[in-house]
Amino acid sequence: MKPLNYHLFFGVLLWGSFFVKAQEEGADDLGTQEVTVVKSYSPSLKDVFKIRSLPAAEDTLVYKKQKIEYTFETIPVVSTFIPNKASPLKLNRQERTTGHNSYVSGGIGNNAFLKFDIASMVPLDRIQSIGFKMLRTKVGSIENTLLNSEQNRTTLDLLHQYKQNKMRVDSDLRFDRQGQNFFGLYNFDWNNIPSFRAEVIDPTQNLNYLSIRSNWQWYDAVFRKVNFNTHFTTDSFDSSEHIVKINTQVLLPFLRNYIELIPEISLINTDFTRGYFSDESLSYQNGLGALDFNFLSIGKKLKLKLGASGFYHFANSDEKAALYAYPNTEISYNFNNSKIIPYLKYEGGFHLNSFTSFSQNNPYVSPTLFIRPTQENNHFTIGLNAFPGSGFSFNINTQYSELDDFPIFKRLPYDKNNGDMAYRLSNAYQVIYDRLQKMGIVTDISIRFSEYNKVSLNLNYFKYRRASGEKAFNLPETTIDISANFRLAKKIFIQTVGKYMGKRDSVKFLIVQPGEEEEGGFESTETTGSVFSISTYLTWKINSAWDLFYENKMLLGDQTSQWAYYQNQDQLHLGGIRYKFDINL
Repeated sequence: MKPLNYHLFFGVLLWGSFFVKAQEEGADDLGTQEVTVVKSYSPSLKDVFKIRSLPAAEDTLVYKKQKIEYTFETIPVVSTFIPNKASPLKLNRQERTTGHNSYVSGGIGNNAFLKFDIASMVPLDRIQSIGFKMLRTKVGSIENTLLNSEQNRTTLDLLHQYKQNKMRVDSDLRFDRQGQNFFGLYNFDWNNIPSFRAEVIDPTQNLNYLSIRSNWQWYDAVFRKVNFNTHFTTDSFDSSEHIVKINTQVLLPFLRNYIELIPEISLINTDFTRGYFSDESLSYQNGLGALDFNFLSIGKKLKLKLGASGFYHFANSDEKAALYAYPNTEISYNFNNSKIIPYLKYEGGFHLNSFTSFSQNNPYVSPTLFIRPTQENNHFTIGLNAFPGSGFSFNINTQYSELDDFPIFKRLPYDKNNGDMAYRLSNAYQVIYDRLQKMGIVTDISIRFSEYNKVSLNLNYFKYRRASGEKAFNLPETTIDISANFRLAKKIFIQTVGKYMGKRDSVKFLIVQPGEEEEGGFESTETTGSVFSISTYLTWKINSAWDLFYENKMLLGDQTSQWAYYQNQDQLHLGGIRYKFDINL
């Protein structure tokens, strides 16, 4: 039987039974009978495994978005804004520049101005390099000078460099010869002075400096530096001087700070063939042992240096050895990363003077000097460093010093028994010593616009007061130094250096005719005019190997030298070429 018929038959039978039973109950009470129908449960598989359908999301790729329309209301306004039309960015290929380890250059100019320069620094391996440098310059004589006024200089350098991650050593052997002449005679009619014979006198003064230096430096070690320097100086009058200096730096950690020790020893041996006022030879032996002991505290805000410097002077046989001690203090503080940092320094020192240092400062010193050390009893500095903006820095400070045996250059008198020696014609300088007070203001300004464009200015103003009451000769009150570097075009660079030296007092001796009073007995003071010099260096880089350059030096004003009656060429112009190349070993 089919399922549909089966269900129909079962339903009719069930309702028929209920109908008969009802009739019987209604007609006769025949008793109660209970009928139980039992049917087994047979579940269907389609109800058990039915999977419910998930809600379906509308596909934005199938269903279109509802279109929304906006309406705008225009309001007239006043505007000066003009939009700039955008243009695609153009990329320019930059030229690849490679450095060279060697170059040679030469140039020629007016007034017999010559220059030749060659240098090389060649690596031997990854940690060692050797180098060589030679410079030769020459400037012709100045017009209307009775004695030869030519100047020349020759410098030779042999270099060695050793570098590792933990240390570095720089050593060099240097020879420097400066050819000068004692030509600075007074503006005077020398024809009536029989002891002056211009045709016989040789004014040449060749100052020869030979030095050997070796500087050792360690990183992150107790011994930070060891420096060894030795100098040997001679001149055209058989003068000689030998200098040896050795110093080290030791840095010891101490309570998250440092203890700094700088021991140093200096020995100087100087010999002159004779004195200026006597025929006896002059000899000086000076030695100095020094020790700096400092406590260093370097923090983010406070930088502190507290210590002392001790000196033991090994004097000549006619002097007593002595021990000196001076304070050494330096404090600076940065207020909350401020752009203005004030600082304070207070220190003293003991310095050995030498014929080498005097002649490098003034090449016209007489080879008959009296040499003694200088003591700086007090040196006080208070100032501030300012950094107003990127690339701009400013430093100003005021200084005060008290010094014993401060060296002062003073012109020597004329010697009628000069023996045709050029430095005995009242055109050379001696060194005198006096107690001196020095006070002034120092200002430094630096502006850096970019990598190639920057300007720096240094301005010094000092007042000097001697204990003897006399004037401080040949010490200008005002000095100004300015330097500037600019890139004018892609391959054109210019550098300008200017120097101003204010007026200063100097000594002049009266030279008398034969038969008059003793020569050299009259001393007077005169004022030497200010000097302003400006030098310009222009370079045109043709390519990576070739450069063209131009140099000039102009001296403005009547006085063209720091030293009275020693004039320089007021205008020098030179043009030259430089070739750069590589040397591989």
